[in-house]
Amino acid sequence: MRKFSAILVMASLFAAQLAEAADDPAARKLLDAVMAKNAAGFQAGQSKTALTLRLASGKEKTWLTLARVVRKDGKMRSRITFLQPAEDAGVELLMLEQGKSQPAQQFLWLPKTRRLRRIGGSQRNTAFMDTDFSFGDLDSHGMQGGEAHTLGQQVIGGVNCTRVEVTTPDPDEAYQKVELWIDPALSVPRQMTFYGKDGKLQKTLVVDAVDGSTLKKFHMQNHVRGSTTTVETREIDTKVALPDAAFQPEALGQ
Repeated sequence: MRKFSAILVMASLFAAQLAEAADDPAARKLLDAVMAKNAAGFQAGQSKTALTLRLASGKEKTWLTLARVVRKDGKMRSRITFLQPAEDAGVELLMLEQGKSQPAQQFLWLPKTRRLRRIGGSQRNTAFMDTDFSFGDLDSHGMQGGEAHTLGQQVIGGVNCTRVEVTTPDPDEAYQKVELWIDPALSVPRQMTFYGKDGKLQKTLVVDAVDGSTLKKFHMQNHVRGSTTTVETREIDTKVALPDAAFQPEALGQ
Protein backbone atom coordinates (compact mmCIF):
# COMPACT_ATOMS: atom_id res chain seq x y z
CA MET A 1 0.00 0.00 0.00
CA ARG A 2 1.60 3.24 -1.10
CA LYS A 3 0.86 6.70 -0.08
CA PHE A 4 -2.13 8.32 -1.87
CA SER A 5 -2.15 11.73 -3.42
CA ALA A 6 -1.43 14.20 -0.70
CA ILE A 7 -2.06 12.64 2.47
CA LEU A 8 -1.84 9.67 1.46
CA VAL A 9 -0.06 10.95 -0.46
CA MET A 10 -1.67 9.72 1.82
CA ALA A 11 -3.61 7.45 0.83
CA SER A 12 -1.64 5.18 -1.65
CA LEU A 13 -2.50 6.72 0.01
CA PHE A 14 -2.38 2.80 1.02
CA ALA A 15 -1.25 -0.25 -1.09
CA ALA A 16 1.98 -0.71 0.97
CA GLN A 17 5.61 -1.64 0.69
CA LEU A 18 4.94 -5.32 1.41
CA ALA A 19 7.92 -7.54 2.11
CA GLU A 20 8.39 -11.01 0.74
CA ALA A 21 6.42 -13.56 2.71
CA ALA A 22 5.06 -17.09 2.55
CA ASP A 23 2.11 -16.06 0.43
CA ASP A 24 0.65 -17.10 -2.89
CA PRO A 25 2.39 -15.87 -6.07
CA ALA A 26 -0.79 -14.47 -7.64
CA ALA A 27 -1.45 -12.21 -4.66
CA ARG A 28 2.18 -11.11 -4.52
CA LYS A 29 2.20 -10.25 -8.22
CA LEU A 30 -0.87 -8.03 -7.82
CA LEU A 31 0.61 -6.28 -4.79
CA ASP A 32 3.95 -5.79 -6.51
CA ALA A 33 2.14 -4.10 -9.41
CA VAL A 34 0.36 -1.77 -6.97
CA MET A 35 3.64 -0.97 -5.24
CA ALA A 36 5.35 -0.18 -8.52
CA LYS A 37 3.05 2.80 -8.92
CA ASN A 38 2.74 5.87 -6.81
CA ALA A 39 -1.00 6.04 -6.10
CA ALA A 40 -0.82 9.77 -6.65
CA GLY A 41 -0.46 8.82 -10.29
CA PHE A 42 2.97 10.37 -10.84
CA GLN A 43 6.53 9.72 -9.75
CA ALA A 44 7.49 13.35 -9.18
CA GLY A 45 5.36 16.44 -8.76
CA GLN A 46 2.96 18.18 -6.45
CA SER A 47 -0.78 18.32 -5.85
CA LYS A 48 -3.23 20.41 -3.89
CA THR A 49 -5.62 18.26 -1.95
CA ALA A 50 -8.61 18.89 0.29
CA LEU A 51 -9.24 16.75 3.37
CA THR A 52 -12.65 16.92 4.97
CA LEU A 53 -13.35 15.32 8.35
CA ARG A 54 -16.99 14.67 9.17
CA LEU A 55 -17.67 13.61 12.77
CA ALA A 56 -20.57 11.46 13.93
CA SER A 57 -22.23 14.65 15.22
CA GLY A 58 -22.26 16.05 11.68
CA LYS A 59 -19.61 18.67 12.43
CA GLU A 60 -17.09 19.12 9.63
CA LYS A 61 -13.59 20.51 9.20
CA THR A 62 -11.71 20.92 5.90
CA TRP A 63 -7.99 21.31 5.35
CA LEU A 64 -6.20 22.30 2.15
CA THR A 65 -2.77 20.74 1.71
CA LEU A 66 0.12 20.86 -0.72
CA ALA A 67 1.74 17.47 -1.26
CA ARG A 68 5.11 17.13 -2.97
CA VAL A 69 6.44 13.71 -3.94
CA VAL A 70 9.51 12.41 -5.73
CA ARG A 71 11.11 9.02 -6.22
CA LYS A 72 14.86 8.77 -5.85
CA ASP A 73 16.91 5.58 -5.93
CA GLY A 74 13.66 3.64 -5.98
CA LYS A 75 12.35 5.19 -2.74
CA MET A 76 9.50 7.64 -2.40
CA ARG A 77 9.87 10.90 -0.51
CA SER A 78 6.77 12.89 0.42
CA ARG A 79 6.24 16.28 2.01
CA ILE A 80 2.75 17.41 3.01
CA THR A 81 2.21 21.06 3.94
CA PHE A 82 -1.04 22.37 5.42
CA LEU A 83 -2.18 25.62 3.79
CA GLN A 84 -5.64 26.12 5.36
CA PRO A 85 -7.30 26.77 7.74
CA ALA A 86 -5.13 29.47 9.33
CA GLU A 87 -4.97 27.69 12.68
CA ASP A 88 -3.15 24.74 11.08
CA ALA A 89 -1.27 26.52 8.30
CA GLY A 90 2.40 25.56 8.21
CA VAL A 91 2.07 22.11 9.78
CA GLU A 92 4.22 19.74 7.73
CA LEU A 93 4.83 16.00 7.51
CA LEU A 94 7.89 14.56 5.81
CA MET A 95 8.02 10.85 4.94
CA LEU A 96 11.17 9.16 3.67
CA GLU A 97 11.02 5.53 2.56
CA GLN A 98 13.82 3.40 3.92
CA GLY A 99 13.23 0.13 2.10
CA LYS A 100 11.12 -2.95 2.70
CA SER A 101 12.71 -3.96 5.99
CA GLN A 102 12.14 -0.61 7.74
CA PRO A 103 9.24 1.78 8.22
CA ALA A 104 9.47 5.15 6.52
CA GLN A 105 11.05 7.91 8.57
CA GLN A 106 8.39 10.45 9.52
CA PHE A 107 9.01 13.98 10.76
CA LEU A 108 6.24 16.34 11.90
CA TRP A 109 6.78 20.11 12.05
CA LEU A 110 4.49 22.13 14.35
CA PRO A 111 4.85 25.87 13.66
CA LYS A 112 3.10 27.02 16.83
CA THR A 113 5.76 25.43 19.02
CA ARG A 114 8.57 25.55 16.43
CA ARG A 115 9.18 21.88 17.15
CA LEU A 116 10.26 19.06 14.85
CA ARG A 117 9.02 15.68 16.05
CA ARG A 118 10.18 12.27 14.90
CA ILE A 119 7.18 9.93 14.67
CA GLY A 120 7.92 6.38 15.69
CA GLY A 121 6.86 3.46 17.84
CA SER A 122 3.31 3.62 19.19
CA GLN A 123 2.92 7.16 17.81
CA ARG A 124 2.52 5.60 14.39
CA ASN A 125 -0.88 4.31 15.48
CA THR A 126 -2.20 7.73 16.50
CA ALA A 127 -4.39 9.95 14.30
CA PHE A 128 -2.72 12.31 11.85
CA MET A 129 -4.13 15.83 12.41
CA ASP A 130 -7.29 14.30 13.96
CA THR A 131 -8.23 12.71 10.61
CA ASP A 132 -9.22 9.07 10.23
CA PHE A 133 -5.74 8.26 8.90
CA SER A 134 -3.05 7.27 11.36
CA PHE A 135 0.61 8.01 10.73
CA GLY A 136 1.01 4.28 10.14
CA ASP A 137 -1.75 4.33 7.51
CA LEU A 138 0.29 6.80 5.47
CA ASP A 139 3.28 4.44 5.48
CA SER A 140 1.63 1.00 5.77
CA HIS A 141 4.82 -0.58 6.98
CA GLY A 142 2.70 -2.80 9.24
CA MET A 143 1.97 -5.10 6.32
CA GLN A 144 5.62 -5.82 5.67
CA GLY A 145 6.32 -9.45 6.32
CA GLY A 146 2.64 -10.31 6.20
CA GLU A 147 1.18 -13.14 4.18
CA ALA A 148 -0.94 -12.28 1.16
CA HIS A 149 -3.62 -14.50 -0.36
CA THR A 150 -6.19 -14.01 -3.08
CA LEU A 151 -9.83 -14.45 -2.06
CA GLY A 152 -11.47 -14.48 -5.48
CA GLN A 153 -13.13 -11.80 -7.57
CA GLN A 154 -15.68 -9.18 -6.56
CA VAL A 155 -17.23 -6.18 -8.30
CA ILE A 156 -16.49 -2.90 -6.52
CA GLY A 157 -17.87 0.33 -7.97
CA GLY A 158 -18.68 -1.42 -11.23
CA VAL A 159 -15.13 -2.79 -11.59
CA ASN A 160 -14.28 -6.48 -11.36
CA CYS A 161 -11.54 -6.57 -8.71
CA THR A 162 -9.32 -9.23 -7.22
CA ARG A 163 -9.69 -9.48 -3.47
CA VAL A 164 -6.41 -9.87 -1.57
CA GLU A 165 -6.00 -10.47 2.16
CA VAL A 166 -2.78 -9.50 3.94
CA THR A 167 -2.24 -10.61 7.52
CA THR A 168 -0.08 -8.35 9.70
CA PRO A 169 1.23 -10.39 12.65
CA ASP A 170 3.51 -7.67 14.08
CA PRO A 171 2.16 -7.02 17.63
CA ASP A 172 3.28 -3.38 17.48
CA GLU A 173 1.06 -2.60 14.51
CA ALA A 174 -2.57 -1.51 14.78
CA TYR A 175 -4.08 -4.03 12.39
CA GLN A 176 -4.31 -7.79 12.37
CA LYS A 177 -5.18 -7.91 8.70
CA VAL A 178 -5.96 -5.70 5.74
CA GLU A 179 -8.08 -6.61 2.74
CA LEU A 180 -7.65 -4.94 -0.64
CA TRP A 181 -9.88 -5.05 -3.71
CA ILE A 182 -7.41 -4.42 -6.54
CA ASP A 183 -8.35 -3.20 -10.00
CA PRO A 184 -6.03 -5.42 -12.10
CA ALA A 185 -6.25 -3.16 -15.16
CA LEU A 186 -5.01 -0.05 -13.32
CA SER A 187 -3.11 -1.72 -10.45
CA VAL A 188 -4.88 0.46 -7.87
CA PRO A 189 -7.00 -0.56 -4.87
CA ARG A 190 -10.70 0.25 -5.24
CA GLN A 191 -11.46 -0.57 -1.61
CA MET A 192 -9.59 -1.55 1.55
CA THR A 193 -10.71 -2.79 4.97
CA PHE A 194 -8.64 -2.70 8.17
CA TYR A 195 -9.18 -5.12 11.08
CA GLY A 196 -7.87 -4.61 14.61
CA LYS A 197 -6.07 -7.11 16.80
CA ASP A 198 -9.45 -8.19 18.16
CA GLY A 199 -10.52 -9.15 14.64
CA LYS A 200 -13.14 -6.39 14.45
CA LEU A 201 -13.50 -4.09 11.47
CA GLN A 202 -11.98 -0.71 12.31
CA LYS A 203 -11.82 1.23 9.05
CA THR A 204 -12.97 1.03 5.44
CA LEU A 205 -11.33 2.98 2.64
CA VAL A 206 -13.33 3.43 -0.57
CA VAL A 207 -12.03 4.99 -3.79
CA ASP A 208 -14.70 7.27 -5.23
CA ALA A 209 -12.97 8.54 -8.40
CA VAL A 210 -9.95 7.43 -10.43
CA ASP A 211 -8.29 9.32 -13.29
CA GLY A 212 -5.90 6.94 -15.00
CA SER A 213 -3.87 5.59 -12.09
CA THR A 214 -4.49 8.71 -9.97
CA LEU A 215 -6.83 8.34 -7.01
CA LYS A 216 -8.70 11.60 -7.43
CA LYS A 217 -11.10 11.10 -4.53
CA PHE A 218 -11.41 8.56 -1.72
CA HIS A 219 -12.72 8.39 1.81
CA MET A 220 -11.81 6.57 4.99
CA GLN A 221 -14.66 5.55 7.27
CA ASN A 222 -13.75 5.03 10.91
CA HIS A 223 -16.17 2.47 12.35
CA VAL A 224 -14.91 2.98 15.90
CA ARG A 225 -15.61 6.69 16.28
CA GLY A 226 -18.22 7.00 13.52
CA SER A 227 -16.32 9.59 11.48
CA THR A 228 -15.24 9.84 7.85
CA THR A 229 -12.34 11.64 6.20
CA THR A 230 -12.63 12.44 2.48
CA VAL A 231 -9.54 13.19 0.40
CA GLU A 232 -9.97 14.98 -2.93
CA THR A 233 -7.16 16.03 -5.29
CA ARG A 234 -7.87 19.37 -6.95
CA GLU A 235 -4.67 20.29 -8.79
CA ILE A 236 -1.68 18.30 -10.08
CA ASP A 237 1.60 19.70 -11.41
CA THR A 238 4.19 17.19 -12.62
CA LYS A 239 6.55 19.80 -14.13
CA VAL A 240 7.45 21.69 -10.96
CA ALA A 241 11.10 21.53 -9.91
CA LEU A 242 11.59 19.70 -6.61
CA PRO A 243 15.14 20.02 -5.24
CA ASP A 244 16.60 17.39 -2.93
CA ALA A 245 16.89 20.02 -0.20
CA ALA A 246 13.09 20.25 0.01
CA PHE A 247 12.97 16.71 1.39
CA GLN A 248 15.33 17.15 4.32
CA PRO A 249 13.99 17.37 7.91
CA GLU A 250 15.71 20.71 8.42
CA ALA A 251 13.73 22.14 5.47
CA LEU A 252 10.41 21.80 7.31
CA GLY A 253 9.05 25.15 8.35
CA GLN A 254 11.13 26.95 5.73
